[in-house]
Amino acid sequence: MTAVLLVVAALAGAGGALHVQGLLPAGVPSPSTPFDYHDYAKALRHVRANGDVDFASMGRERKTLDAFIDSLASFSPHNRPDVFPTPEDALAYWLNTYNALVLQQVVDGYPYLETVQQPWLGRFFWGRSWPVGGERLTLWALEHRVLRREFADPRIHLALFQAARGGARLDGSHFQPEFLDSQLNEAGRRFVGDRRNVRLERDTVYLASLFEERREDFLAALPEGRGGNVLQFVWAFLPDTCEERPGCDTRSDLDRACGPRLDKCRIAFMARDWTLPDAAARAARP
Repeated sequence: MTAVLLVVAALAGAGGALHVQGLLPAGVPSPSTPFDYHDYAKALRHVRANGDVDFASMGRERKTLDAFIDSLASFSPHNRPDVFPTPEDALAYWLNTYNALVLQQVVDGYPYLETVQQPWLGRFFWGRSWPVGGERLTLWALEHRVLRREFADPRIHLALFQAARGGARLDGSHFQPEFLDSQLNEAGRRFVGDRRNVRLERDTVYLASLFEERREDFLAALPEGRGGNVLQFVWAFLPDTCEERPGCDTRSDLDRACGPRLDKCRIAFMARDWTLPDAAARAARP
C-alpha cells in the first residue's frame, strides 16, 4: 500500500510540474474568424491614464476580454506561425496574451481579490492554466518558458502586467507588431519613471526588486554583458529633463551621483508594492 501511495504521489508531482511548466496539451478548436486584437483593445478601454484599472467596469463588460482569450485556444505562434510570421508578431502576441490572462484572473476574483499575493505560495501565477494554441499554459510558463527563453529582450520584464502597483503598468493600448520597439521603450520609461521602481537619494540608487530578480537578463542586454552594471540599463530609460514629471530623476542626476561609469553609487533594492492597481476606492474589509 505504501508503495502504491508513493507511486501516486510521484505521478501527481510529475503532473503538477508539467502543469506549471505548460507542457500539457490542449485541444485546438476551429476558429470562426481570423485572429485579431479587436476585443482585447476594447477591454483595455477600462485602463486609466495613470495605469490603474477599473476592474469593476471591466468585469461588467467582460465579454470582449473573454472573447479574446477564447480565441487564443486556436491561435499562437507555436501552432500557427503563418499568422505570426515575424519576431515582432510573436512577441506582441505573447505579451498581450500574458497581460490579458492576468486581467481575466483578477476580474474573476474581484472584488474579493485584494492582491495577487492573496492566493497562497504565488498560486496566482502557476495555479491556473489556459488553452493557448494547443498547449495548456500557466502565467509562469508564459513568462519563463516562452518569453524569457524565446526572446532575449529584458524590456519584456517592464511590460508584463502583474496586477501590482510596484510593477509594469498598462497604458490602455495593446502591443502591436509594427510599433513594438517604441512601445517596449515606452514601457521601460514608464517603469523607470515611477519612484516606486527607481529613486535616487544622494549616492544611493533605490531600485525595484525586479532588477535584482532578473539581473542576469538585464546585464545580458548590455554591450559589456554580465560584466556591466544594471544602472546602465536604468540610465537608458531615465529622462533627459523633468519637464513632464517635475521632481523626477534624470540621466544627468545619475551621472553626477554615480560617476561616468555608474560605479560609485550604492544600490539598494526595494520591496515590491503588490497593491492591486484598482481605479476604485475600496472600503476596508470587515
